[in-house]
Amino acid sequence: MPKKKPLPLEGKLFRFVPTEKEVQSIPKKKRIRMLFELFLIREFENRLLELKDAGLVHGPVHSSIGQEGAAVGVMSALDPRDAVASTHRGHHHFLAKALGYYLKDYDPMAQPPAELTRLLERTMAEIMGLSQGFCRGRGGSMHLGDRGCYCYGTNAIVAGGVPMATGLGWSFALDKEPHVAVSFLGDGAVHQGVVHEVMNMANLWKIPVIYFIENNLYAVATSVKEASAVSRLAQIGMGYGLSSLVIDGMDPDTVALAVQFARKEALKGAGPFWIEAETYRYRHHAQSLPGSAFGYRDKEEEQKWQERDPYRTYPEKLLREGILGMEGIDRLKTQATQVVQEVVDKLVRKQGTSLVIPEDLYPKAEELEIGVRSNGKELEALPYREDPMIEEGDRQPIPQPVDGENKTYVDVISEVIGRRMEQDPRAFVIGEEVGHLKGGAYMATKGLSKRFPGRVIDTPISEAGFTGMSLGLALSGKRPIVEIMFPDFALVAADQLFNQIGKCRFMYGNQHDLPLIVRTRVSIGTGYGAQHSMEPASLFALFEGWRIVAPSTPFDYIGLFNTSYYSLDPVLIIEHQALYPMEGWVPKDRDYCIPFGKAIVRKKGSDITVVSFSRMVHRVLQGAELLKNQGIEVEVIDLRTIDLLSLDYETIGNSLKRTGRLLIVEEGHLYGGIGGHIADEVQRRYFDDLDGEILRLGGKNIPMPVSKPLEALSIPDVKDIVKQIQGALQ
Repeated sequence: MPKKKPLPLEGKLFRFVPTEKEVQSIPKKKRIRMLFELFLIREFENRLLELKDAGLVHGPVHSSIGQEGAAVGVMSALDPRDAVASTHRGHHHFLAKALGYYLKDYDPMAQPPAELTRLLERTMAEIMGLSQGFCRGRGGSMHLGDRGCYCYGTNAIVAGGVPMATGLGWSFALDKEPHVAVSFLGDGAVHQGVVHEVMNMANLWKIPVIYFIENNLYAVATSVKEASAVSRLAQIGMGYGLSSLVIDGMDPDTVALAVQFARKEALKGAGPFWIEAETYRYRHHAQSLPGSAFGYRDKEEEQKWQERDPYRTYPEKLLREGILGMEGIDRLKTQATQVVQEVVDKLVRKQGTSLVIPEDLYPKAEELEIGVRSNGKELEALPYREDPMIEEGDRQPIPQPVDGENKTYVDVISEVIGRRMEQDPRAFVIGEEVGHLKGGAYMATKGLSKRFPGRVIDTPISEAGFTGMSLGLALSGKRPIVEIMFPDFALVAADQLFNQIGKCRFMYGNQHDLPLIVRTRVSIGTGYGAQHSMEPASLFALFEGWRIVAPSTPFDYIGLFNTSYYSLDPVLIIEHQALYPMEGWVPKDRDYCIPFGKAIVRKKGSDITVVSFSRMVHRVLQGAELLKNQGIEVEVIDLRTIDLLSLDYETIGNSLKRTGRLLIVEEGHLYGGIGGHIADEVQRRYFDDLDGEILRLGGKNIPMPVSKPLEALSIPDVKDIVKQIQGALQ
């Protein structure tokens, strides 16, 4: 028989039970404050469920009734500037964090200040979808956040906010700030893959983040026993070397002391902590009824947990210790009831026997599109410049500019990134292999890791994790430049790119700037096959929060990168590997910009307008030169900016006034490509200028084959373009 020798484990797992002396070390005022907040949150959610049952809340109400002790305990142990990100069940987290920040000196035994009522009113208004809510009524219960108090939001995607919280903690570590981030998870969230990705990176880089798992035993109706291969969820953190605690999540004192301990250790450099808080939700997933009404748990279990209800046990504890008498406890309960009632009265009116919400409290139609993106003011004063080698309008090209040099496309990528990093310490390059191999897998980050040690970060193969963490960096004011090696890998990170980054500004009510760049390299034509040959423009274009640029020359790469860097919106920069060796003139001054939403006429013509972007622009130009010998003059427009909200229809329209005909060429799939959107909009705007149908040419709707001749047949070539134009003009 082989010998089996136990190996030491990294990380520690233990139950945290504070001594009576440690509990008594918590200041009495803090414990009274926790009790009041517990009463207040319970009353707030009870009334909220009543409003839901009366049909006054549009959308779900995931109450935390039973779990308030965990929230007030956590927040009492945090510094006001510590960051918090929550779950779909996060009213208690939000209220406790906001109360701790905005009313940190409030004595609940005194007269309640107006600020308390206002805070509760804005919270309830948000959950009810009203304009005075923290997120303008857009977020509701599941996207409830307030940047002002460092509560970065509840999140409707299970575990969706965990990478963001980890990124916020990462920012604290990079700046050596004495703060931590707290990521709340439910027992169901611990099995999401992205949680495991970020736990690994958090421990690799000793990020001060606390993963606080509220184990209420059920993910909707699926029990932990059914869903987890390990009975003790704290054990999961140990798999990545995290120190893990198990605590009584129903007792605010225990929670406060456990978080205080974990926070102190994290700030000493111990890295992330994983805390499993044993708790219980008394109501069903998003209803006022108990879980037993739906058959997945029984009344006996519920009664057993009712005996541990902090709403009852915590005041009894403070009474027993002489911290408060019954009169004081009743005073706190009465005050909580009165304040919440005052809030309800502000938002709801009686109409006969019914309750209604006044129409003037709802957001107005003119507010609907505010915050889809930044208002663009950050882009107004940039040093915009166009390539002097291009003849456009009345401007004649300069044959041989003297203030520049020829550079390859791939070289200017690393040069312009380096220029921004040189000028701005907030810039970080993040991705797989970006610092190895002398500059990444394809030399696009050449030399940067040596020039900027600690700011070019090689990640594990964890696209969802590091992309989501970059969101946290951006929210904290950093300027992350993320490389997704191939666009296909964006699908691995889809939740973070689209549900989180792409929607963040809008759903949280225009509170957040997102200065984040994602670079990705299209490899069509290199034989990488179906899972490495995606053209991502149409996918990203579905999510309005993203800006998308596709530079086709070295000059344009520098200008569009710089504009993207200064943008307060997330930007996808599409690079094509076929363009990497291409040479082009660039000025010695690498600080110029090219405006978003401005196409350029690469070649003038009078017979037909051809619109394209990225590598296809060069194939169109080759075709145009061939057709010139046949007396056909093709006008070639390079879109450059290709997100659907920024397309330059004015340049297209001006061209159509001269040519009357339009062909749209793209490398991605013909069906589902952005060409279909362009064609639809052009015919709406410029129908009277068209002398024929709008034509489209695109890739075949098949996964990309590896075979070289089959791959070539899958995308438009110069012959296809020439043939299409000839057919249009017959």
